[in-house]
Amino acid sequence: MWGTSRWVRRMAQGLVLIASAGLAGAALAGPTLTIGAIVPQSWPSTAEGEELVLGMQLAIKTWPGQPAPTLVIKDSACDPRKAENAARELVAAKVDLVLGSWCAIGIAPRVVAEAGLPFVSANAERLPKAPDGVLQLGRIELYIVEKLAADLRAATGLRVGGRTSCWMNFEPVLREQYDAVLCPVLGFDKKRWEQAEATFTAAHRRPFTASVARGYAAMEAGLAQLRRIRGGKSASNDPIMTIFGPLPPTDVPAQADAMQLVLSPKLPKLSPRDQAAVTQLLQTKACTCLADNSCSKPGPWADQPFVVRGNVPKCPTLAAASPR
Repeated sequence: MWGTSRWVRRMAQGLVLIASAGLAGAALAGPTLTIGAIVPQSWPSTAEGEELVLGMQLAIKTWPGQPAPTLVIKDSACDPRKAENAARELVAAKVDLVLGSWCAIGIAPRVVAEAGLPFVSANAERLPKAPDGVLQLGRIELYIVEKLAADLRAATGLRVGGRTSCWMNFEPVLREQYDAVLCPVLGFDKKRWEQAEATFTAAHRRPFTASVARGYAAMEAGLAQLRRIRGGKSASNDPIMTIFGPLPPTDVPAQADAMQLVLSPKLPKLSPRDQAAVTQLLQTKACTCLADNSCSKPGPWADQPFVVRGNVPKCPTLAAASPR
């Protein structure tokens, strides 16, 4: 009888230990996270919208944390009002974090932040005073592109486009109506890019594009922030790393190479005044060193956050960062 009682007690103790171990493992893993994403799926390009989602899914699949988060997608169609409505729906659905602002910032970041949730803005531009809890991948001051384009048009006589499709897909394509366009530069972490590209192309048999990388980077930032919050390190000073490099600090000035002014290989005939302004622009922003050392003299564009690309004789240009 005593032996039977001891066996029962030991079995009960074993069951308690097993149950305790299971509970500890569950606590360590944590509950399943839900991440909301406000994506321009229906406009301006369904293909790019799909690639953004594929990039986010790739980051989730390669995330070491368990269990993998659930992804909820809302379409914004690049419309700030639709993005705002989507943000409110995701907050009401009690998601843990929201990604968005790929093509329109609007007030979605504020809606999410005021609900006490983290928000990742994937836009190339930055809110000057972002609410607490908003992470920004962008490196360019909000609205500066319109001012720069207007200033360049006035100073050089060139038809400079400030808002083209390159602000969505990062591909600087010159249309006939422009002599030059201002576009964001896609900086990147070479090692991270190569790793993500290899995994993506092996899984999908399709190119790893800038849009895929943008979705991947936003999800990297979001997952890193959730990990910090879970670990009680939301105020950590260590930068969050993404495929595009570390997240810029809050309210950092635009970097010198944050944008590129892409010139047509065949510029129109200009007046002597405008031609002199274009030459000065190239000597300030495009030359690495001319034989006569004229590019060592800073011009009026020296402090502006762009470099020049184009086919300019006897003037080496600074090419934008490219993973190819």
